[in-house]
Amino acid sequence: MTIREQLALHGGTPVRARPYDSERGVNYLNEAEEMNAVTEVMQSRSPFRYYGPDLKRRTEAFENRFKEMLGVRYALGISSGTAALQAGLVGLGVEDGDEVIIPAVTFIATPGAVVMARAVPVFAEVDDTLGLSPESFEANITEKTKAVIPVHLSNVACDMDRIMAVARKHGIKVLEDAAQAIGVMYKGRQVGTFGDAGAFSLQLSKNITTGEGGVLATNDWSVFDRAARFQDQGGQFTTAHGDVRDASQVGATEDLVSGEPFYGTNMRMTEISGALAYAQLGRLEEIVSAMRSRAQSIRQRLSDLPVDWRRIPDPAGEGGNVTMFFQDAEIATKFAEALRAEGIPAGRVYGGRPVYQNPAVLERRTAWTKGCPFNCAEHPTDRTYHLGMCPRSEDLLARSLTIQLGALMTDQDTEDVVRAVRKVAEHLL
Repeated sequence: MTIREQLALHGGTPVRARPYDSERGVNYLNEAEEMNAVTEVMQSRSPFRYYGPDLKRRTEAFENRFKEMLGVRYALGISSGTAALQAGLVGLGVEDGDEVIIPAVTFIATPGAVVMARAVPVFAEVDDTLGLSPESFEANITEKTKAVIPVHLSNVACDMDRIMAVARKHGIKVLEDAAQAIGVMYKGRQVGTFGDAGAFSLQLSKNITTGEGGVLATNDWSVFDRAARFQDQGGQFTTAHGDVRDASQVGATEDLVSGEPFYGTNMRMTEISGALAYAQLGRLEEIVSAMRSRAQSIRQRLSDLPVDWRRIPDPAGEGGNVTMFFQDAEIATKFAEALRAEGIPAGRVYGGRPVYQNPAVLERRTAWTKGCPFNCAEHPTDRTYHLGMCPRSEDLLARSLTIQLGALMTDQDTEDVVRAVRKVAEHLL
């Protein structure tokens, strides 16, 4: 008879004295390539992307490298993943009062970008991939629906074939939120390349990072042009220099000319971020591949546990994720607490709460009080938000547990994850 180890939570010896390193691109920021890239820009005294004493055009170089990696025609370096979403919605022509369907499981930036575009977020269910449910997406379409934002959550692609089929059937624009999935593949293609545009994040916790930063990718010149102008004061700096933003400036050969300037904002990427992003991009495949291998090993070695595993539409292209669902929320909460006590970074997905549980969303609070797209006279809507409106999503989140993975995990780290999960399972399952 095997004697169970006492849980660290109850005074036993933890599997690890401290958690392993679960960081990703940030682990390489002190490498020579990254340091030299930033230093070169600083020494040039030209950190602004359009002009300076010795402009190196590093943001432009990053954009070219990124679109080559994705196999798209246009890429726009921008100040954040949130900015990429907002500019992407502008690029797609989303306007006041339009409805944009998004999953109930996502970061606040997704509905936030919709509201900042003066549109109305409509929340749909996720399925066991934790990605947008194609059935719920279709069920939420109305005559006001202009776009949909499928979210590739935590390095796992959505079921894009089915989502795109619904979108094309109803003539709905698709903006992929790939903020948490840069470098992830779906059936041989990079996520962010299936819809009309894809938004990516380079924030500190992402696969590669510039601290803050983002990218918008598209094959549609009109989408790129509108987005590029919007994040650049509506086109201010190109017109200020007496030229026009045309296709030749982004490496295209078509005889395309930019539209007229309009009011925009400033979301421009700096040359420092562009240089750092270029260096980090060269590490992306290695980082994603390493985490994918660790995740697949952990799931395979724990496949006999009485839990439901997150379904991954394309295991060969995932970026590395270990998420399971327990019988109920109580077990998930206790399991996560016990794993953390064992030195394993783990927790429920978004704390077990859908994004619309955020008070700002539930109470439809914006930074303004007039002209609100939610309920003003100019843009009436019967959309209200409340707990229970996406019951399957709420149930999956409540019963979820995710183990965080890092780019530099070792064989011993992987072994510790497996050992800790089994140790806790002996007590709780």
